[in-house]
Formats: sequence, C-alpha cells, structure tokens
Amino acid sequence: MIKPLLILGTCLLVTHTFFAQAGRLESEYKLDVHPEDVSALWTFAQSEYGQSQFDLAGLQLNGQASTEVFIDKYFDVSDGSFADGEISLRHRKRFKDGQLLKQLIQLKTPYSEDKVIRNEIKFEVSESKNINDSSQRHDLLKYLKSSDADRLAYHLVPLKVRPEALEFSLKLKQTRKRIYISDHTGASIATITLDEVNLARFPFNHYAEMELELNEIRYTQADAEERKKMTDLNEAIKTQLSNNFPRLKVDQRSKYRKMKLLVDNSVAATTYDNLAWIFFGIITLLAAFFFIKDQWL
Repeated sequence: MIKPLLILGTCLLVTHTFFAQAGRLESEYKLDVHPEDVSALWTFAQSEYGQSQFDLAGLQLNGQASTEVFIDKYFDVSDGSFADGEISLRHRKRFKDGQLLKQLIQLKTPYSEDKVIRNEIKFEVSESKNINDSSQRHDLLKYLKSSDADRLAYHLVPLKVRPEALEFSLKLKQTRKRIYISDHTGASIATITLDEVNLARFPFNHYAEMELELNEIRYTQADAEERKKMTDLNEAIKTQLSNNFPRLKVDQRSKYRKMKLLVDNSVAATTYDNLAWIFFGIITLLAAFFFIKDQWL
C-alpha cells in the first residue's frame, strides 16, 4: 500500500512543480500618461534610453526602439470579478508592419502587496481544431490544445473559476512604442513601453500609459543581488521620467480594468449597449400615443 502512495505523491509533486514553474514574475511600474504629454514623453524616452550606449544606476546599457500593434481580447466571468481583482486573461495578436508575428494566451494574477510584482502564465495558441470537441466552440478554449486547457484550469482553481464559465468581455487595440534595454553583455534587462490603448468598438474610449518592466525571465531566475540591481534600474528610470514629466502618476491597474471602468462609466457606451431596449421603448411609446389618439378621436 505504501508503494502506490509514494508513486502517487511523487506524481503530484512533479505535477505541482511543473505548473508552479510555468509562470514568470512580472515586475513593472505602470504610469498614467496625460494626453498632452504623450508625444513629448516618447521623444524624451528615445533620446535618453534609445541610444546605443548610456549609463544609468551604475550600469552600462544600450537601447533600441520598435513600434508594434496588439489586438487583445479579454475574458472574464459574468460578475466581472477578474476586473475587480486585477486579474487579466487575454488572447493577444501581435503585429509589426502589418504582419501577424505571434498569438498567445496570457493569464496575469493579482499584484503583490507592494503593487509591483505579479505572476504571468503564458499559453501557446494551437492551430489545430477538433469540431467534435465542445471546448473548440468556446471563444477562448478553442485556441488551446488540451494540455494547455488543463493547465489553465489548474491556475484558475485558486480563483474558483471553471474555464467553461469564461466569457468574452472587451477587445482592445493598442499601438505599442517600446525601447528594449540590454546590458553591456547584450542580455535583455528591461523595457520602456508607451501604449496608446483604444477600445475596438463604439464609443472608442482611449488612454495612454507607460510601463517600466524588467525582463521577466531574467528577473524570475535572478538571485537577490541581481534582482536588487534590476529594481534599482527601474526605480532610476521612474524617478528620471517623473522629474521631467510631473503629471505622470503611478497607476498599477491592469489595462483591462482601466478600460472596463471607462466603458462602465461611459454614458455613450451604456446607451450603445442598450440601443435595442431604447428603440423598443420608443416604439412602445409611439404605439401607445397613437392608440390613445385614436381612442379620443
């Protein structure tokens, strides 16, 4: 009896280890950008950090700029608890020069207590389709092979959510201007990203934010000394940007939560979503008016 229990325990330990290592630690500052600062902020960032050589926080660095476009479809449960809990689950398409470069599914868990670090789990998009599998008809699960669907289900357990309960929520289009920063060895250490985010439907709400993010793989695998060196760099960039653009404000809300709040508080969006009921009400009122008019005549 002991041997089967040992085998079962080993299998569970291996499974837990596999899933636990599937995520990466994401350490970033998210800065809300005033609309009037967007152009000047990007020009400043390019001049300071988009150079072939510069020194900052005791490090010799170089930066390279790039522009890409992302189309993101966000998923939530019916009560919107993902948005409320700063959880993001999205299907992302990444484009450069009009060409699709990559697709993936990303699950981002809530931030740590300091609102800087969160876990990100990535899933590859599967091109295979099985029309006999009910999951292939689900708006999100159809993109995942069965093993990744199981892995997603595992990570949703602490959230008390079944994958089948996920629903499409919002679609965003964003223009991403990014500076990739590497150290003197050429190894990636951080990115500075300016995102101009737009809701992909009426009333086309939009905002801009800048993300100062440490390389996920390097940060996840780093020891305490290396992590301090990386966080010191991020802090130095944030301080320098804030000194030059005082309207920058730290806003760690996820892109999904920020846009969902904009939409939920938008009169135009609410009106658009309820057009059918509005037209029905107008028709009902007109019918009642003509009925009463005929009765009086």
